[in-house]
Amino acid sequence: MEEIYATIIITSIILIILCLGIVFAIVNYKVKQRIFLQEKKTMQEDFENQLMKSQIEVQEMTFDELGKELHDNVGQLLSSTKMLLGVTQRSLTDIPETLNLAEETLGKAINELRALTKSLDKEWLERFDLITNLETEINRINVAKTVCISFMHCGKLPIDTQKQIILFRIIQEALQNAIKHADAANISINITVSSNTISLRIYDDGKGFEMQSTDTGLGIRNMQHRTALLGGTINWDLSATGSRVNIQLPIKENDHEN
Repeated sequence: MEEIYATIIITSIILIILCLGIVFAIVNYKVKQRIFLQEKKTMQEDFENQLMKSQIEVQEMTFDELGKELHDNVGQLLSSTKMLLGVTQRSLTDIPETLNLAEETLGKAINELRALTKSLDKEWLERFDLITNLETEINRINVAKTVCISFMHCGKLPIDTQKQIILFRIIQEALQNAIKHADAANISINITVSSNTISLRIYDDGKGFEMQSTDTGLGIRNMQHRTALLGGTINWDLSATGSRVNIQLPIKENDHEN
């Protein structure tokens, strides 16, 4: 009888050890699977971030080359034309009003082109903060008097230059959508800063636009990619009487240090 009890006890202990071993193996497998999935997710996020950085770097290089091309070629041609008009004006005793108007219009076009090339020049952007750059860009657009842009802000932003350039490009794209696709007459930009968040809201009184249309699709994706690269969120409120872009960007501890 004692041998039977002993056998039962030993068998029970063996079964318990086997069960514990199986449970341990399952738990260990689950832990390893969770670690693997987390590592896979991290690698995927890193890959997507690197891809977005590469895309943005290519875009910035394109902007830079375009700005140089406009300045060196188109700008020089316009300046030469203005100089020839000046020579013609000095050779005439009675200058036609149309010639004066042409010379004045050409001068405005040259100033407009210079402001545009600056907004595309990354080296120029890096010497100023976003607020200064954006005010220059808004003044450039307002000069044409086809749209009126107002701008409210709280001063210098607590993020580094590279992030400010990315945010500047997002705002440029939003303005382009409002002017080109929504036919807006009035646009307002509002930037506020709290202890850990930058909030950007862009309102317009245009007719709205289709998010999935061919014309706006690339611009929308660029805005989404750039916002994601900054670790923020972006969404649109669209209607037939206007639209609003809402952007929330986190302020990290090293941003405050910068």
